[in-house]
Amino acid sequence: MSQITKQIHDSEIGDILENSLQGIRPEYNDCIRLLNSDNISLIGLVAGVLTRKKFGKKASFVNNIILNYTNVCITDCKFCAFYRPPNHKESYTLTLDEIESRVKVGWDLFKIRQVLIQGGHHPELGIEYYEEAFSMIRKKFPQTGVHGLSTSEIDTIAKVEKSSTREVLSRLKEAGLQSLPGAGAEILTDRVKEIISPKKITSDEWLRIMEEAHILGIQESATMM
Repeated sequence: MSQITKQIHDSEIGDILENSLQGIRPEYNDCIRLLNSDNISLIGLVAGVLTRKKFGKKASFVNNIILNYTNVCITDCKFCAFYRPPNHKESYTLTLDEIESRVKVGWDLFKIRQVLIQGGHHPELGIEYYEEAFSMIRKKFPQTGVHGLSTSEIDTIAKVEKSSTREVLSRLKEAGLQSLPGAGAEILTDRVKEIISPKKITSDEWLRIMEEAHILGIQESATMM
């Protein structure tokens, strides 16, 4: 008996892991048991086996830069040391020329394939700012994709514009937005969000905006905070 087989056999979630290794997907109750299990190392070990079985030893990554277009924000998240309130002496908002300059450096030095564009929840930036930035990047750096803005930023833009989030997403896609980062999810538990980011959108609102993006053909991800 191999070491991993013995660990699986002795584990309270061994039946789920055995099924996974045989190609049987876990059902809802199985997922709950996995979430409640403390045996993270064994779950990771089995996940590694499954990954190598499917993809071999190949891994990929996206060569990108992170472009924080502004640090002006009004959400006051407890975990954030980046933001500054409006009119603070350390606040900034990049101009279109500054955005172009930073993307150009990334392309010239590293041939970046993507720009991750995120900032604060700026209470005065209209959608034209983002449209001009995205369209400029796509026109001048056509091999570089635009991966930008959290759902919470989309919601802020909609409020500035007195528009719907779907309309904002549609216009930004037209300008060059290709995918949304998963920021703002905070594990999609409102109890946690109430503690660390009470001024951000709720879990249901996060999901709604992501669904709107899906319908429009914009790809997304999700992150845990």
